[in-house]
Amino acid sequence: MRRRHFIASAAAPLLGCQPVGDIAGGFTGVSHERGHLLRQAASHATLAKVNRTDTVIVGAGVAGLAAARALRLQGRDDFVVLELDDQPGGNSRGGLVNGIACPLGAHYLPVPGKDAHELLDFLEELKLRQRVNGRWIYDERHLCHSPQERLFLKGSWQEGLLPVNGVGHDTLQQYQQFAALVSQASRVARWPLPAYKAGHPQIEHLKQITFGTYLSQNGLTDRYLRWYLNYCC
Repeated sequence: MRRRHFIASAAAPLLGCQPVGDIAGGFTGVSHERGHLLRQAASHATLAKVNRTDTVIVGAGVAGLAAARALRLQGRDDFVVLELDDQPGGNSRGGLVNGIACPLGAHYLPVPGKDAHELLDFLEELKLRQRVNGRWIYDERHLCHSPQERLFLKGSWQEGLLPVNGVGHDTLQQYQQFAALVSQASRVARWPLPAYKAGHPQIEHLKQITFGTYLSQNGLTDRYLRWYLNYCC
């Protein structure tokens, strides 16, 4: 038995600590069991009714709902959205935990820049972005603060997610090299979102290779840097 395990087991009763049981949990969203039932039924089902439509959208997640909205904006209403789950939204759905509203998936987005006209129009339609006294204002009820993140590395906590405590000089040097490359690229050309609106030759060149290839071409092979960038992406 390890020393810390022995001390923990001996001290817990004295401190009145109770062992923590298993934390119940699971995945929300579409279940594979329901999907299998649909597949099995379709293989030998007798059609009682046939519906015809011009466009079928499979899935009522963000992509499916955005496709339906695009058709609606074009004046086309002969479409149907099919969803296997009980509710639309996919991983952008929210829910309640002990009566407190919370997200159930990864549906955050940064405040869009002026180049993202499609997204800005969508946020205006949802009344999340409105012009007040000549200025664009976002509904504060739907704004999220940047998370205060910490990283547990080599037995201790550190602020932020970029590994800096206990790493070597070569690692820190590659951090600085990568930051310099990003700064240089930002001075050469604007990097708008969505990326297809960027027409600069340098950006077009980088769009033809993977991020990993770019890092290797610049000698950025440090495992801590690559772990962090992989997490960010």
